[in-house]
Amino acid sequence: MHDRSVAKSLKGPEVSRQLFGGVLDFDAAGHYPGLELLNLIYWGEGEDPLPVGDTVKIVRRSHDFGRKLVWDDGFKEDRRRHDVLLGDVSAEETLRDLLRCLQLEIPSGTKEPKWSRAHFFPYTKSLIHWDARGRGEKTGLERLYLRGGGALAFKILRSDMDADRLQRLREGFRRLYSATNESPLEILADFINEQSKKDDVPVLDDIEKVTRANIDRFEDVYRDGILNILEQKSATSVAKVRAVMGWTGLWLVLMQNRRARHALGKEESPIVSDCGASSPQLRRISQRCLQDALGNIVDAVVEAEPNLPNAQRNKIRSFFWATAAANGFLNAWRGRKHFTLSVDALEMIVLATIPTDSEVPYERFVTEVLYDRLGIAVGRGAAEASGLVNSIDASIFEENETQLALQMIAAGLVTQYSDATRMVSPVTAS
Repeated sequence: MHDRSVAKSLKGPEVSRQLFGGVLDFDAAGHYPGLELLNLIYWGEGEDPLPVGDTVKIVRRSHDFGRKLVWDDGFKEDRRRHDVLLGDVSAEETLRDLLRCLQLEIPSGTKEPKWSRAHFFPYTKSLIHWDARGRGEKTGLERLYLRGGGALAFKILRSDMDADRLQRLREGFRRLYSATNESPLEILADFINEQSKKDDVPVLDDIEKVTRANIDRFEDVYRDGILNILEQKSATSVAKVRAVMGWTGLWLVLMQNRRARHALGKEESPIVSDCGASSPQLRRISQRCLQDALGNIVDAVVEAEPNLPNAQRNKIRSFFWATAAANGFLNAWRGRKHFTLSVDALEMIVLATIPTDSEVPYERFVTEVLYDRLGIAVGRGAAEASGLVNSIDASIFEENETQLALQMIAAGLVTQYSDATRMVSPVTAS
């Protein structure tokens, strides 16, 4: 029998890997898993975006020149500023304003970030960059916010046992940035990147090395979603990049909920999303659903390691709500929270689940995609299948489904051909 009195206590990252396969941490929540994933895919040692083998090496690029230019007052003393910008104040201000517009959203941000906190959204390949910190011209490449969620997603993709799907994923990632390779923004980003701190030689990613994949079949939902996004013909490259990042965050949240329940020996239970039915009862159920999910994560962590400090437990727990909020799966970052589906989240889900150049009846999307595939309860079909109608009137879920349809119609995600025919299509999500 395992004797915890003499066994070495596990640390937070080790507990997270044991329960979920990878490191899920509050500091690495939100959009950071998607950015970490793209770093591993595009700045690897070789040409293969999803390489085989036990280890992965990458070239970490900091983009510290551009990030300091925008978000570091001390950059005015940086030698590179004078060497590259040649003292042209007007050009410097123009470049600063342009780069500021490329900032990756910080959902919890209320003030101007430090340069190490601010990242660029990866609109083009050369805008993909790693974490860094430092003062003046001294910059260290290290994990601050890219701590393992993206490494888990990367491990799942490159460990795909379906050879055909794996090859199509590789081809999809090779094509993803092809339309922007010669764009003015890419040329500028590449030049700025060359002025920045980066690895001289590829370095081993020791986090990805110990990350686990092929744990359950729900990983195929993630792989299929990424493949579907990459193979969308009508979506722009920027829409695809946003969807890859959003789908990664959403899947990690859904996976964390499922694996926490599994670790506790609990049956699967849907996440109830309040889509504007104006029902206090539905709102309370969605709020309680969130509290149950968070409670299950904490309970699973405690069961795995009773001696883990509360601060580390809360960091694993907080990855869930922070990533959900950042990706439009919760109504807010602060205050009383409940599950919902923002337009951005819906666009990403449509791109990830409906094949290119096709459409699906709205009723099937709500039942077969949201509920059957993702475990998100919105409409009456999900309520009946999960037994929720035993505690709440089915008409409330019907109204919830109607409100979701109205939002998707307004966003251009659903085309209404007649009173009885509503179709969901990824074409309008581009």
